[in-house]
Amino acid sequence: MTNLAKSSGTLRRVYGALALIPVVALVWFDQMAAGLVLACLGCLMGLEIKRITGLPFFAGLIVLALITVQSFPHWMLGLSLTMNVGLTLLVAGLVAAIIVGISSNRLAGLFVGLLSLCLASGGLLLSQPSGHIILVALAAIIAACDSTAYFVGRCVGGPKLWPRVSPNKTLSGSIGGLVAAMAVTSLVASIFGFDDLVDALIMGLFIGGLSQAGDLMESAVKRQLDVKDSGSILPGHGGMLDRFDSYIFVVPAVYLYIFGV
Repeated sequence: MTNLAKSSGTLRRVYGALALIPVVALVWFDQMAAGLVLACLGCLMGLEIKRITGLPFFAGLIVLALITVQSFPHWMLGLSLTMNVGLTLLVAGLVAAIIVGISSNRLAGLFVGLLSLCLASGGLLLSQPSGHIILVALAAIIAACDSTAYFVGRCVGGPKLWPRVSPNKTLSGSIGGLVAAMAVTSLVASIFGFDDLVDALIMGLFIGGLSQAGDLMESAVKRQLDVKDSGSILPGHGGMLDRFDSYIFVVPAVYLYIFGV
């Protein structure tokens, strides 16, 4: 029965990952399409935040709007990144974080602030000529890290990584995920402008570590809010927040590292 449950869970996870392939293809295909995908993801994540935090109706609508605004591709309207645009996004994310922190949970408020920063950074990344390609490369690295951690943890087991936050994650899975992130980063190093293998491996370790940190943070938030998944839109993965939590630290850090603004 246990093996059947594990197999069923693994199959659902595979089907959920396959369902995301058209989304990744859209991002890879066209920068404009990537902007629309990001806006849709921002809206869906905002809806999940509204649901799991149990915010009052009007507070929930305000937070949904403030999160969605972060992912809106302002550059598609011909708006360049100015101090005013940047400050507007920053204030919007801060207000959303404060509302959630006061009305629901402080850790959830911090998570919303970081999510807002991630979505805004994704929009800024897509304003760069090769930004959509960089996002797809990040998706490949994070998917490799996440999937390898899952399967290594299932097969090898061993000591738990942080049982109070995420009882199913193991140290062996975490290490396997980091190795996979380093390997994939070395394969796509040219996209990030790396010529040296050592630099690519360090970048992969960096991305893998931040990816796992984002995953653990969302697990901590869900534990405090007493919810299992942020949603049910993706079989085996839960909601959009469950699938994209690994990006909350990675996208802002990579944007700052590559473009430095």
